[in-house]
Amino acid sequence: MANTGVVVALVLAAAAFGGNWLWSRQARKEQIERLVSSVRAPDLLKQHSNVFNKKEIIQVTGNVYSAVGFALANSIMIVGDDGIIIVDVTESVVAGTEVLAAFRNITSKPVKAIIYTHNHADHTYGARAFIEKDKPMPEIWAHRSIMAEFQTFFYSAPIGFQRAMRQFGVLIPDHINSGIGMKLRVTEDGQQLGLIFPTKMFVGIERDITVAGVKMKLVHIPGETADQIGVWLPDQKVFLCADDVYRAFPNLYAIRGTPSRSLLDWTSSLDKIIDLEPHYLVPSHTRPLEGAAIIMTLLTSYRDAIQFVHDQTVRFMNKGLLPDEIAAKVRLPEHLATHPYLIELYGTVEWSVKGVFNTYIGWFSGDPVDLSPLTPDELANRYIELGGGVDRCVTTAQEALDKGDYRWALTLASHVIRVDQQNTNARQIASLCMMALGNQQISANGRNYFFTSALEVLGELNTKGNEGNRRQGFIRAAPMATLFSMMRVRFMPETCPNTNTTVLFEFTDFNTFISLTVRNSITVIGDRPLTSYQIKVKTTEAVWREITISKMAALTSYASGEIEIDGGIIHFRNVMSCFEKD
Repeated sequence: MANTGVVVALVLAAAAFGGNWLWSRQARKEQIERLVSSVRAPDLLKQHSNVFNKKEIIQVTGNVYSAVGFALANSIMIVGDDGIIIVDVTESVVAGTEVLAAFRNITSKPVKAIIYTHNHADHTYGARAFIEKDKPMPEIWAHRSIMAEFQTFFYSAPIGFQRAMRQFGVLIPDHINSGIGMKLRVTEDGQQLGLIFPTKMFVGIERDITVAGVKMKLVHIPGETADQIGVWLPDQKVFLCADDVYRAFPNLYAIRGTPSRSLLDWTSSLDKIIDLEPHYLVPSHTRPLEGAAIIMTLLTSYRDAIQFVHDQTVRFMNKGLLPDEIAAKVRLPEHLATHPYLIELYGTVEWSVKGVFNTYIGWFSGDPVDLSPLTPDELANRYIELGGGVDRCVTTAQEALDKGDYRWALTLASHVIRVDQQNTNARQIASLCMMALGNQQISANGRNYFFTSALEVLGELNTKGNEGNRRQGFIRAAPMATLFSMMRVRFMPETCPNTNTTVLFEFTDFNTFISLTVRNSITVIGDRPLTSYQIKVKTTEAVWREITISKMAALTSYASGEIEIDGGIIHFRNVMSCFEKD
């Protein structure tokens, strides 16, 4: 329960909104800012900002430096004989440029290699900042599985971006931190995508490489992602552990939307690091650690907490408990729950439990009600009917809010909004409940998600951002096979239920082929030349990227002969109209 002062502040704010909801936009904005500032964040979360709220270059050992506080993730520099290696590149070109400038105060040696520890945007999207003019292109290393992880992310990019904006609190005025860093630095110009795809990839458990005279072992340590790797510098006893460890309870499931993470893989990866007995541990979030004994104790507690959540979830799952019931029962033992690296400032045990359940049994809870449930809209209408109509449900929700029963009040208000989207009283109640629930969270993720959603309900935030710019940036950067693969999830069967056609694309600048086959209301993509097809398109990759972005570019390219279509331009246009454009 929130403290009395906060409850009073929320109720007063609700009264202030009162029947005057349709004020001027400026008045609403000022009132919302007062409302947000009246809700006190937990002290633990505020104090957590001290870990990374200052931009600094920390020297780990003789030739290893970590850039902390410049972005959500750290960027790490390893200095070699005639060049440097950059491990992780932040989430934006702007942040990456600042990091490189700071590194240049230490050395002017050229960038010989970039290493991606894993696919997440805050580790890969700033790569172009580290590509310097008039200097050779560096090798870019990653695990082979990174490409599959990129593809999975790209498929769900629109909803993934929106939910990430909520989780990281990018848009809220009272942002405190993001749990593993101060703030996700999203580039204003969505076209400035700094991702460069890897040029050197390895498979299996590990790979020894030498760059600029530095001997390194790339070690596959799946945890937060399946493609994650660490970097072991045996001569200095330094291990770069990526996101397998940070100063918060791990995000064993991310509410922004990810596949359930394998807790057993994560604990096994931590065991690998323990076996190496590093003297220095350099996370890609938060500050480096020194001292074999300190690091051993931390890693042991961290992996034991993860295993505890796994084991206890499975234990109660086998007793027939449902996910929400298990989440209410599983709690870390006191000595783990109070460990400074296991406080639930980022991930939470509650969300993790549900992720474990899903890993083993999937979406079905086991309750037959969930086999064929009412849709959210159907359920909302039944709730409202049972509750005595919209006005009565709003009154009941307000009464629950006044009592501090925020979860019930939010449930009722949300049902009303589904039935009556313009109901300003329900939106007011829902937003106040979400802010109050956000105030109860020490998890930055939970607080940010609640607060962002509250302002979305008020119509004050748009978490979708400039989707058109992001799409253009992706189109210009993605490998052609990846770009075409995205068309699979943009096909509209309701528009083209009977289309059965194969289009062969020949890209003359790279002498490559891609086939696109529409059949049975699905799209199949191939990467080899075919002898049987209905339409053939001949052009260059550069021209096709611009055509994908702009209809005008398509007309210009066709008129100028930069694209040749064999099989009928009308037929081709009809096939392309089967795919969503926005």
